Amino acid sequence: MKRLSCFLSITAILLVFIGCDDTTGNIGNSIVPEKDIIIAQTDTCNATSRTIMANDSILANSNEVYLGQYTDQESGTVFNSGFITQFACSEDFIFPEKVIGDSAKYTTLRLYFNEYFGDSLNAMKCEIYELDYTLVEGKPYYTNITPEDFYEEGKEPLATKTFNAVDYTQHDTILNGDYTRHIEITLPNRVGNRFIDKFYETDSKGDSIGRTYFANSEAFINNVFKGIYVKCSHGDGTVIKIYRARLDVGFERYIKSSTGALDSVQLLSAPFYSSKEVLQANKFDTKGLQELVANTAHTYIKTPAGLFTEVTLPIMEAVKDDITINTAKIIFTRYNEEEHILNTAPTTLLMVRKSEMHRFFLKNELSDGETSYLATFNSSNNQYKFNNIANLLRLCHEEYIEGSKNDPEWESKNPDWNKVVLIPVKTTEDSNGYVVKIMHDTDIKSMRLRGGDSYRIPIEIISSKFND
Repeated sequence: MKRLSCFLSITAILLVFIGCDDTTGNIGNSIVPEKDIIIAQTDTCNATSRTIMANDSILANSNEVYLGQYTDQESGTVFNSGFITQFACSEDFIFPEKVIGDSAKYTTLRLYFNEYFGDSLNAMKCEIYELDYTLVEGKPYYTNITPEDFYEEGKEPLATKTFNAVDYTQHDTILNGDYTRHIEITLPNRVGNRFIDKFYETDSKGDSIGRTYFANSEAFINNVFKGIYVKCSHGDGTVIKIYRARLDVGFERYIKSSTGALDSVQLLSAPFYSSKEVLQANKFDTKGLQELVANTAHTYIKTPAGLFTEVTLPIMEAVKDDITINTAKIIFTRYNEEEHILNTAPTTLLMVRKSEMHRFFLKNELSDGETSYLATFNSSNNQYKFNNIANLLRLCHEEYIEGSKNDPEWESKNPDWNKVVLIPVKTTEDSNGYVVKIMHDTDIKSMRLRGGDSYRIPIEIISSKFND
């Protein structure tokens, strides 16, 4: 029986092989109805682009602020920057029991920086204004902020300072060593005296209330010192990138000498810093941008204040009811130009729907592969490549179909439904290389992209559909 069973099995296998011939290569298609066969195809449709003003699109709140002015000799655009900053007070800050003379020995503002753009020998001048009104926590401020709204009109500056980006009065050994570059500005001692007076302030009963003003940064800002506006008032050719401001109040106190008597004098300093705990805001002014916007031979991107590129996507041409988009690739090409301060390509571009660009930064969102995407500059071919925006095309199409179904005027009410904007950004990554934060790139950079009236930007689409 075992031999018979084995013989029958072998015979069955041989019959299967004998039954096969050269036509079996099409067996898959032969058993699938012709109308159910999926056909893949490659198409190209074209997007259009134009330059738009950034205006109130760039959030002013930043850990880094800028001071200076620079004129682009090629385009004639003028970039000018100043900033507003508050100062933090450490928790439960205290002055000594008694400050000698109840007065400040000095009041000094220091602006620390490690980067600058332009001419290090250029003479610059800044003015320091004390704020009369505070920045509001949680309120979004943009780089077209009006600092004059935060102090009384016609107010005289606390101080002025003329300086260079590099202090050549310092010895080379200092500049080349651990020297921390900074601008030092002497403020009137009435500011420091106010700090001391406020700390020792008492109420009508003689009880101390001053320490409550220094309990934390919020109390300090509201009751003692609301902050400053640093304005660039002179100099063209240099912009300094400041990472910290520090306000020092110097004072003297008595300490015990070697004899045990309280008769020795010690000079101390109370520091107050700008930090993430308090608010600061960039103020950018840029003149001459309208001529660049009007130039339709290409498009521009300029940071920190200036220009973005807007792209109109050919949604109805790209997405059709009978096809499924598998992938869609779009590439933006930068013109190859001579490198200088204003011809530096941003490292990363964010592509985001125009209707959502404000919310993206306000809500600290990350790119989601549907309404927003990131692309990194490739210097070898001068390109930013967005490899697959298929989800974006499908989303825009579905939104149009749904919106216009019951409202013939939907498109005119939603003019940005098919538009995206290219914005330079900086990203922060975690230890695993995942992007955890996206912020505006506010370094001085500028580039021209192929686009405008002279060039249509191809979108390469791979799609599939059932055979008709």
